Amino acid sequence: MQLEQIAIRLRRRSPWEALDLGHAMLHAWAPRVYAAWFATYWPAGIVVVLLLWPWPEYAMLLLWWLKPLFDRVLLLVFSRSLFGAECGVRHVWRELPRLWRGAGVLSGLSLRRGSLARSFLLPVWQLEEQRGAGACARCRLLARRYRGYAAWLTFFGANMSLVLLLALLALLFLLAPGDSQAASLWDWLSDDTSSAGGVAECLMFMLAETLVEPLYVASGFSLYLNRRSELEAWDVELGLRRLAERRSRVAPAAGWLLAAAVVAWPGLAPPPVHAAEPPALCSPADAAPDAEVAGDDGEEGEGGDAPADGAAAGPAPGAARDAIDAVLADPVFGGQREDWVWRWREPAEEPPADDSRRGWLAALGRAIEFLAEVLRVLVWIVAGAGLALAAFFLIRRRERQAATTPRGGVDFLSGLDLRPGSLPPDVAAAARAALAAGRLTEALSLLYRGALVALIEAHQVEFAPGDSEGDCLSRIAGRLPEAAERCFGEVVEAWRQVAYGRRSLAAPRVAQLVADWERHFRRAGVAA
Repeated sequence: MQLEQIAIRLRRRSPWEALDLGHAMLHAWAPRVYAAWFATYWPAGIVVVLLLWPWPEYAMLLLWWLKPLFDRVLLLVFSRSLFGAECGVRHVWRELPRLWRGAGVLSGLSLRRGSLARSFLLPVWQLEEQRGAGACARCRLLARRYRGYAAWLTFFGANMSLVLLLALLALLFLLAPGDSQAASLWDWLSDDTSSAGGVAECLMFMLAETLVEPLYVASGFSLYLNRRSELEAWDVELGLRRLAERRSRVAPAAGWLLAAAVVAWPGLAPPPVHAAEPPALCSPADAAPDAEVAGDDGEEGEGGDAPADGAAAGPAPGAARDAIDAVLADPVFGGQREDWVWRWREPAEEPPADDSRRGWLAALGRAIEFLAEVLRVLVWIVAGAGLALAAFFLIRRRERQAATTPRGGVDFLSGLDLRPGSLPPDVAAAARAALAAGRLTEALSLLYRGALVALIEAHQVEFAPGDSEGDCLSRIAGRLPEAAERCFGEVVEAWRQVAYGRRSLAAPRVAQLVADWERHFRRAGVAA
C-alpha cells in the first residue's frame, strides 16, 4: 500500500470524526461516485421494476436485498479515489464481473445481509480479499470497540432512508391531481394500490437510496480506514517515511560539513584540562602529619607515576565521622526538635467474645439497609400506581362530562344546512320519495346531510364549517365500524358524482344506498 499517495490526512481520529470524514470524502468525489451509481443501480432497478410490474412490493424488496452488490461499486470508486486513481463509468463496467464474483458476495446476500456492520466490514472481503476463517478473524479484530459505531451508522442510514421515502411519497400525494377519497399513506401501501402507484413507490425508494447509500458506504469505509490506521500506525509510518526522505535529501550537504569540521578540528581544539584534586575530609590536627608524609615522599611522588601509599589510602574513618558531625552541628542542618501532635490512639484489640457481638450488629445493619431499600421501592411503586389511578379517574370523569354535555355542531357545512329542522323526520322515507320522483340530487343530499347529523349527535364527530367531503372522510377514519365507514364513503362518492360531476346514477344503486344508510345511520340517532 502506497501511503504517500493517499488523498486524506492520516492522523488519530475518534470514531465519530472518522464517520464525519466519510461525508467529506463523498463531497469531494461526488461526481464520480454518483456517475457510477446511476450507471449501475438505476438501470438494474428499472429492469427489476419492469419485470415485476404486477408485484411492485416484491420489486422493492428485491432492490433492497441486492444493495450489497451495488455497495461494492461505491467502495471501488472510493478506494481508487483514495489513492488518486481515476475511476470512470467504463472502468466500473469493466470491473463489475470481478466485483460480483469476488469473495464474500454470496455470504453478503445471505448470512451477512442483516449485519449491522455491513459497510464497515465490506473492505475485508472486497479490498483485502479475505476468505473463510481468516476473514472472520480479521472482522473480529477490526470490530473490537468499533462495532457499536458501525451499528449506529447502519441504524442512522436505515432510518434516514425510511424518512426520505415517506417524505417523497407524501410530496407525491400532495402534488397528485384530484381529491383522493382517502388521502392516507396506508392506502397507497395497501394491497389495493394500483400498479402505477406501486411503480411510483419503487421509484421513490430508489431515489431515497440514491441519497443515503453513498453516504453510508463512504462513512463505513472511512471508519475502516481509521481502524486500520489505529492498528497498523499508518500515520507513524508515513511520518517516518517523510523523515527518511528529508534526511536522504540533506545527507550529501551534511557529509561535506562533517568533513570540513574534521579537517579544521586540530587547529581549533583547546588544550586538555584536568580536574583538581578534591580536598581531604580531615581536621587541621590530622592535616600536619599527612603533610609531613607528603614532604618526605615529595621527590618520589614527583618522579614516580603512582601516588604515595598514604594518599592512596584516603582519610581515616574517624576523620570522616568528625567531618560529618561538624556539618550536622551547624544550625542550618543539624538540631533536634520536639513537636506535639494530636493523633488517634490505636484501637486496642477486643477480646474474642466481642467478635460475635460485632457480627450480630453488622448483620442487623445489613438487614435494616435491605428493609430501607425495599420500602423505598414500594414507595415508588405506590406513588406510580397512585398517579396512574389519578390519571385514569381523571380521564373517566372527563369522558362522562363529555358524554353528558351536549356538543354543539355546525349549522352549515360547505353550504349544506345541518340544522335539525332542515331534515324531515324520516330521512330514509324522504330519500325514497325523492328517488321515486326522479329528484336524484335531493335524495343523495338528504342521505349525506342525515349521515353528517348522525355523526355529530351520536359519535360526537366535530366538523369545521369549511370541511369538504374529503375532510369529512378523514375526520371519521377509524372512528366508525368498518361497514358504517364504507357506507358513508359510498354516499359521499355518489354525492360527488351527482352534485359536482353532473352524472346520473342508476336508481337500484341509489336504493341500495338508502337501505344501507337506514341500517347504519338510522339507529345512530337520526329521527325516524
